[in-house]
Amino acid sequence: MEATNTDEITIKGRSVGTGVAIGKAVILSSESKTVAPTSIKKSTVKKHKQRFLKAKESLIDELQLMADELNDTGSVEIIDTQKQIILDAEIERSVFEIIEEKQLSVDFAIYQTYCQFIERLKESGSELFRQRIVDLEDIRDRFIDLVCDQKKKKSVKKGALIVAREISPTDLVSYYEDGAIGLVMEKGGVTSHAAIIAKSLGIPCIVSAEKATKEVLNNKTIVLDAAEGTLILNPSRKTISRYRKKVEEAARRKKKRPDSFETADGFPLKITANIEFEPELPRIKEHGAEGIGLLRTESLLFGHKIRKSTEEQLAFYSAILEGSSGPVTIRLFDIGGDKTSRRTVKEANPFLGWRGIRLLLDEKELLQNQLKAIVRTAAKYPGRIRILVPMVSVIHEVNEIKDELESARKELKAEGIELTESIPIGLMVEVPSVALSAYSFAKKVDFLSVGTNDLTQYTMAVDRGNERICNLFQHYHPSVLQLIKMTVEGADKAGVDVSVCGELAGDEIGAACLIGMGIQELSMVPESIPAISELLHSKTKEELEQFASSALELGSTEELEQLFEDWKN
Repeated sequence: MEATNTDEITIKGRSVGTGVAIGKAVILSSESKTVAPTSIKKSTVKKHKQRFLKAKESLIDELQLMADELNDTGSVEIIDTQKQIILDAEIERSVFEIIEEKQLSVDFAIYQTYCQFIERLKESGSELFRQRIVDLEDIRDRFIDLVCDQKKKKSVKKGALIVAREISPTDLVSYYEDGAIGLVMEKGGVTSHAAIIAKSLGIPCIVSAEKATKEVLNNKTIVLDAAEGTLILNPSRKTISRYRKKVEEAARRKKKRPDSFETADGFPLKITANIEFEPELPRIKEHGAEGIGLLRTESLLFGHKIRKSTEEQLAFYSAILEGSSGPVTIRLFDIGGDKTSRRTVKEANPFLGWRGIRLLLDEKELLQNQLKAIVRTAAKYPGRIRILVPMVSVIHEVNEIKDELESARKELKAEGIELTESIPIGLMVEVPSVALSAYSFAKKVDFLSVGTNDLTQYTMAVDRGNERICNLFQHYHPSVLQLIKMTVEGADKAGVDVSVCGELAGDEIGAACLIGMGIQELSMVPESIPAISELLHSKTKEELEQFASSALELGSTEELEQLFEDWKN
């Protein structure tokens, strides 16, 4: 936190998405619900169990309604996860046991059961699991409110800017429907559920904004700049005017969709989109993306409806191809790390463990089902599909995945299924070993795609979900840029293309560096496209190259940020 003049105060946080919000602050209480044990008569046990079942049904109906309303965002999968928690048979058994054997009230039975689950997560060494505690607390409190016939959440006025220690996904969606336009959280990382939903809804958001609930005054005008990761308290008229122009500029960019992407001197660029769900397709067209540079597929294994078979995957991939134009890069299941499923195992260090290609090469049936679905889809849409392999770290993994792809093709041919000649296969550059030996890896494949989120994590030795050290997750730190430059040089020598699909591609500083280093394709969330395309169109190829060259000589992120401001202006 820092004072910018005698009145204004700036609180720094970590960016989630982009955008500016100017509005009245609404501070949410962080008080946790507590319930005291209350004895009940044996004759009322059945009644208390029925109240639980009725509340469970109401809660599921409420979440389903919310999921239906949010069918245009990736938030649906998070809501489905909450439904699975509510439907968990172990929870119901525990609640009924407390009611029947201890003869205690249903509200206390719910409270004690969920608190036991929460304590288990608190004991976990995983920062990611600790972030999920807010989900369980939210379900617990809403369950209790329902069995007690109480309403928990107050509504907010349109234009409100929510400031909270942390917030549940369902409360955030509800506030958004009321008209909330921004979110500031003291806790949480960029992978917390609330952060993911805020980005999915297009709400400007920052997390890890220390002491925000103590410093912000309720119902006072504040300014949130998500791109810069700043919250401005007591903004002057001049500051408000400056940020209102940014809001107007963003609206103008949204309306002005470019016919093609290029630098000021006409050097052609390719900007594609990162997506995970079919309902995101309209946003690709809206922002003019030239295809899908990263189709995440993990949602096929998670959520309430688990799709695993080749036929079910085939339907999903076909829907994506049918609803889009241009090339589609399908990433194989990237399970593990922060993306847990029933297949993952408990590990002391999940980010360095059994994940990505490591898991897939052990789970051959899972891998073959996916490869066959992709190969069959490619036959229906020739020339449009590429396969991207996650978490590669050594050459033999590349050889094995190519063998698995050939095996899938042979089996399909034997079944009489008509196939295309070949499907381009590429590697995610996420591990420094690949960047350092880029030429050796590039010779084996058709393209490389830099995943800057994990590359930054492994280069900087920072768990990107850990809020205590999130300030060290610097995705355009010069050391990360040096590894990307080495990747470009190795790929050029091997004669293959390089794209970038991590958060860095959708960041103005990052995009300028990447294009300046010789990368011609950037893939990002669709909402980032207007600002990035406008920046790149305002500079010549030579200017971008000079900026990247200067950036690579620096020693810190702070120096790079200052260089960019001077260069841009």
